[in-house]
Amino acid sequence: MKIGKYTIRLHSISAHFTNTLYPVAIFFLFLYHFTAQDSFRNTYFYLMILATLSSPITYLTGIIEWKQKYKGAKVRVFMRKYRYGLVLLSLGALCTIWYYLNPEILMDKNVFYILFLILNFSILPFAVYLGYLGGKLVYGVVH
Repeated sequence: MKIGKYTIRLHSISAHFTNTLYPVAIFFLFLYHFTAQDSFRNTYFYLMILATLSSPITYLTGIIEWKQKYKGAKVRVFMRKYRYGLVLLSLGALCTIWYYLNPEILMDKNVFYILFLILNFSILPFAVYLGYLGGKLVYGVVH
């Protein structure tokens, strides 16, 4: 998108925003796990809401940029970004909705608590991999 003489890359901005929020949210979840301080739990939840709400924007701007800049080329890197973007969006939404519906999940140290932690931590490899693929595109190494 152009504003005057400046090109604003909405996808890059939204991707960096979202891909930063998820790890920071999970960091606060980690802190809550060891301290049981409600402020860390609340911060986790608010950051997850923000990340989850920004994920569709990142996803849609990525599709728009792919169609405009790359003419919708069905190259492996784009197909992976498309697929793993949906996985990231789904995992983030699932974790956020689960916590919203059952905030006690973090207080009951049972099998569901462990599953909840695993689900949250599984977001990280997808966020990192999507960033890696984006870097391949930006730096011109597309296969």
